[in-house]
Amino acid sequence: MEPLPQNTDNSSPQAIKKLYTQRDRVVRAMTEDGFFRLAAVRNTRTALSAQERHNLSPLAAVLLGRAMAGASLLAAFLKSEERMILDFSGNGPAGKVFAESLSVGEVRGYVQNPECVLDFSYNNPSLGSGLGIGLLRVSRILYNQFEPTTGVVELVSGDISTDLAYYLTQSEQIPSAVMLDVSIDKEGKVAQSGGLMVQAMPGAPESLIQRMYDNIKKLDHIADTLGTGYSPQEMLQIVADSPLTETSDTPIDFFCRCSLERFKSALSTLGIEEVKEMREQNQRELVCRYCNSHYNLSDSDFEDIIGTLQAKNN
Repeated sequence: MEPLPQNTDNSSPQAIKKLYTQRDRVVRAMTEDGFFRLAAVRNTRTALSAQERHNLSPLAAVLLGRAMAGASLLAAFLKSEERMILDFSGNGPAGKVFAESLSVGEVRGYVQNPECVLDFSYNNPSLGSGLGIGLLRVSRILYNQFEPTTGVVELVSGDISTDLAYYLTQSEQIPSAVMLDVSIDKEGKVAQSGGLMVQAMPGAPESLIQRMYDNIKKLDHIADTLGTGYSPQEMLQIVADSPLTETSDTPIDFFCRCSLERFKSALSTLGIEEVKEMREQNQRELVCRYCNSHYNLSDSDFEDIIGTLQAKNN
């Protein structure tokens, strides 16, 4: 993975442009004939940040990198701060893979068993064995809706890409092609990560759908394509092979809105005795499962929480 430029002059227009173009990003476009909508994402640094935050094994990093890429692709079609959540739960060594993306570019996620590995002593397992048999839950959290819109399908392969395409085709009745890919370097770290999604709109001719699928095969390995320097825009152009109208270009980052104050607010929903017991047992460390940030409660924090609970009860 090419590092960001280290030169001291980052104020020139050329340097600013280079920094901007090298950022992780998701790009959304529409074919000019209106028959297809497309999105492509490069989330290499986002996936690497997740791996480092959660101390993920290569298997866990690949699964989470793919899931976060998929969530970013779907969130690209939402508005403002609406959210997309992908929850893959299986009986494989990874357990659960969770990814959440906001359309503004914030992405976070975790793997239930961060140190998971494949058992190569049994039947030459594939990547899908990491998740195994289970379910995919896809949730959209939209404005002016009290409850998320959720769909559930069985995992058909466990490789994230196929399962997500299956969900879109079965649950939302949208013919979709999804390609998600993560490569790992010799040190076991994420080298490249990204994805591509193409959806046929109502009325798309079968001949054009077939041509689109044929073009997608040109990008059989997304990670290799990104590694040679292709941008998300260039990947979309290869697949479309026709004029495109770009509708959004959003930088993305691994970002979590957790904070000590949010944790204190959540603890204020417990009973006073529960909070007092936490303090007596010196249970002070709080860990965010989404980003693995650690917070420590001080005596004054406990007093604030207990004071809030007492005020509620009076």
